[in-house]
Amino acid sequence: MKKNIFSLFFLAIIFQTILFSAEFRNGKFYLNVEILPNAEQIHIKSDGKLYISETDSPFQLNFFQPDLSIQLTEKPNSEAIWQVGIKKVSSKIEVENFVKTFPECYFEKTSEITFQNQTISQSAIFAIYLKEDFVSYEEAKSRCELDGWIEEKHTFLGNNLGSEILIYDIKNEEEYFLNAPFNIISDEPISVFQVPKSNFWNTKKYVDRTYAGNLKILQNPLGKMNLIANVELENYIAGVVPNEIGETVPIEAMKAQAIAARSEALFKILHNHHKDDEYDLCAGTHCQVFSGISNVNEKVKTAVNETAYQICIYNSKIVNAVYSNNCGGITTNSSDIWSGKSVPYLVSIYDGKGNSKVNLQSESNAKNWILGSQPVFCNTENDVSWKKNTYQWQEIVSKNRLEKNLNSISNFGKLKNIKITKRGIAGRILRMKIFGTENNIELNNELKIRQIFGDLRSSFFIFEIKNDKVIFTGKGSGHGVGMCQMGAIQMAELGYSAEEILKHYYTGIEIKKIKISN
Repeated sequence: MKKNIFSLFFLAIIFQTILFSAEFRNGKFYLNVEILPNAEQIHIKSDGKLYISETDSPFQLNFFQPDLSIQLTEKPNSEAIWQVGIKKVSSKIEVENFVKTFPECYFEKTSEITFQNQTISQSAIFAIYLKEDFVSYEEAKSRCELDGWIEEKHTFLGNNLGSEILIYDIKNEEEYFLNAPFNIISDEPISVFQVPKSNFWNTKKYVDRTYAGNLKILQNPLGKMNLIANVELENYIAGVVPNEIGETVPIEAMKAQAIAARSEALFKILHNHHKDDEYDLCAGTHCQVFSGISNVNEKVKTAVNETAYQICIYNSKIVNAVYSNNCGGITTNSSDIWSGKSVPYLVSIYDGKGNSKVNLQSESNAKNWILGSQPVFCNTENDVSWKKNTYQWQEIVSKNRLEKNLNSISNFGKLKNIKITKRGIAGRILRMKIFGTENNIELNNELKIRQIFGDLRSSFFIFEIKNDKVIFTGKGSGHGVGMCQMGAIQMAELGYSAEEILKHYYTGIEIKKIKISN
C-alpha cells in the first residue's frame, strides 16, 4: 500500500470555483443539499474523471474512474461557542462607520436570498457581531438586544481545521490526506453507497444513490463528515418528485407535486431552515426526500420541465406548500398540528367535490367518520395496491410493547387507561392522557402521539384496549396538512389539472412563474 501524505499536483487549468451556499450562476439558482449526515466513512465511485481539492487550495487530486473510500482518521474534539448578532446592513460604508464607533463589534460579509415581485435574487449584506464569544446560550441571550440574534458555532480544539481525512484509492491502493472542507467534482455522475433512504434521524434503511458530479465534504460539530450536493433548483425538484409521490402516477399529479415541492424548497431556504448547518436543505423527510438522479425517468423530467419555476403564491409570498400522504378525507389546520398562528392557505378542507363543512372534534363524529366510507378523492379502499391502507388502517399493539415505550420516557408502570382530551377539526388527536399504575403521561403533540404508540400512520384514530393488546383503527397517513397526495393522484385520474389540484388543497393561492435574478 502506498501512502501519500501530500501527494497533490497543481493543474495548469484551474477548474471553476464551486461555492457551497445557495447562489446564482448563469441565470440559474443552485442550492446545497445534505445527502449523507454524520458519516465516519463514505464510499463513492465514478465512471469519469474526478477531482478532489481543498476549498481554498489550488491543488487537486486527479482520478480516472475511481473507487474511493473517504474516512476520518480520528474524531476531533470540538466546543460550542455562541455569538451575538447586532444587525444586518446592505451598505459597506454604514457598517464600517458602525464598527469604528463601536470597536467591541466586528462585521462579516455574507449574502441574503430574497423574493420580491416574483423574482428570487441574492444580495450582499454585512452582519455585525459582538467580538466577545459566550460559553452558553443563556449568557449570549443576556447580551442580545431586541432586534439581535444568537448564533451557535463550533471550533475544533487544537486544530481549527479539524482532523485530516483519508482518501483511499481502492483500485490503486493509495492513500491521500486532506483537510475538510473539500470539493469533489466529476464529469460523470457519482455513485454514493449506503445513503439513508429517507429519515436521517431514525434511519432504518440505507440505499445506493447516484448524483450529478458536484459534491462537497464538510466536517460537522460532532467531528463527523457531511456529504453535500450542489444542485440546480430544477434538477433538485426532479430528484424530489419520484420520492415524494412516485414516478408512475398521473402526469398532472406529478406536476402538482413538482410545483408544491419547488414552493416548499424555496420557502425553507428563504426562512433559513438550515441556516446554521452550512447547507440549505437536507435530503431526508425533515425537508424533502431527494435522491439525486437515481429515480428520475422521462415522465418525471416532463412534469418538472412543464412546470419549470412555477410556484404557489399567497399575498405575493411563496407558500409553505406542505403535503402528506393521505388526509383521511379532510385536511387539517396547520395551527392544530404545529403551534403558531393560523395560516390562511393551510386550513381544513373537505377532500371531495363541493364545499361540504365537516367538523370531527367530537368523539362521536370522529368515530363515525373513521368507521364509515366517504366519497372523497383520497378514498383508496377499492385500490389493490399499497395505496389501499393509506386511507383506512388498523394496527394492533401489545400492551407489553406499549408499556416498554411509556416506561422509556417515564416511570409509568402498567397501562391502566387512555383518554383522548382534544381533537382538531379534522379529527386528529391533539391531546391525550395515558394512565399508568406508577405515573400518568400527557401528550400534546400530534407527532409524539403517533410515535408513542409505535409510529402509527396518523393521529386520526380510535382505540380499544382488549386483554393484552390495544387495537387502533384510523384513517389517513401523515399529518394531514396541505396537499393530500393520494387525493391529488385520484383527482388527476378524474381529469383535474395540476392547478386545480393545488387550488383545491391550498386555499386562495395562485400559481406563478418566478424569475431568477443574478
